[in-house]
Parts: sequence; structure tokens; C-alpha cells
Amino acid sequence: MTTRRIGQGTVFLAVSLVALASVAAEPPALFGDLEPLNAVKLSKDQLDKLLPGAKMSRVIASGSSHMWTNDPGGTTVVSTDNRSRARSSTMARPSSHPGKWYVSPDGRFCMTIEWGGGLPVEDWCRYVFETTDGYYASKTDHDRSEKVYRLQINGR
Repeated sequence: MTTRRIGQGTVFLAVSLVALASVAAEPPALFGDLEPLNAVKLSKDQLDKLLPGAKMSRVIASGSSHMWTNDPGGTTVVSTDNRSRARSSTMARPSSHPGKWYVSPDGRFCMTIEWGGGLPVEDWCRYVFETTDGYYASKTDHDRSEKVYRLQINGR
């Protein structure tokens, strides 16, 4: 058996590469993080073609997964695994809720979800960006410090 001695510089380099790889694996959190992923804002026309009939999903900050299909008529049913409410036995079960979607005149994807059970209606519009890593939604198309959210569209 041969023992090989590794210098401190080599160990530092290896540790640095592992740290860089883990940072690179983190999904974009801010609009400015999309730049290296060649983000392209989708136009109203592009969204009008992409979104009707699209199977969509997202994971919200609290950990719950939401899945839905955009019916061509502008309605949808959003299913959630309710992971973020796992501590409450009444809300820990998966559930489905009615919603509506549309593309705004200025080219944003908009959704309204009626969660029921005393929860507020969710109502938002976001710009959609296609990147080399999939799709992201953002309130802004210019503020680098604004949060972005990953959207799975048709499995991408």
C-alpha cells in the first residue's frame, strides 16, 4: 500500500471546490441570481402559448408543494401537500382548492387561489423568466434584490 502525502494547498483547493459546488447547487433566491443562468423574460405572446394546459408546480418558502394544471378557460384546481401545516392535524392532510389564472396585458402570469378554511385568498402576478435551469417567477423584471420563485412548467 502506498501512502501519498497531500500538501495544505491541495487540501484547501479540494475543500474550496466542494464549498463552491454546494453554493452553485443552491437555487437562485434573488432576481440578480438569474443573470448567470441566461434568464430571458417571457413575453405575453410566449406565455399565451406556454401556459394554457400547462402542468405547473412550485414549492413555497414554508415547504409545501403546490401542483395544478392551467385549464385553457382560465380556471384551475391547486393541490397541496400542506407540509407547512404538518403541526396542525386538521390542515396536515393534502387538499385541493379552486383557482383562476390569466396572463396580464403587460405579460405577467397571474393567479388567484381560494384556500378556504379561514385562510386569505392568494392573489398575485409575476413575470416569468426562462433560464438554463428552468423557469422562475418574480415581482420585478429589473430589481436585482427582489426574491424569485422556481416554477415547474410541464416538468421543467
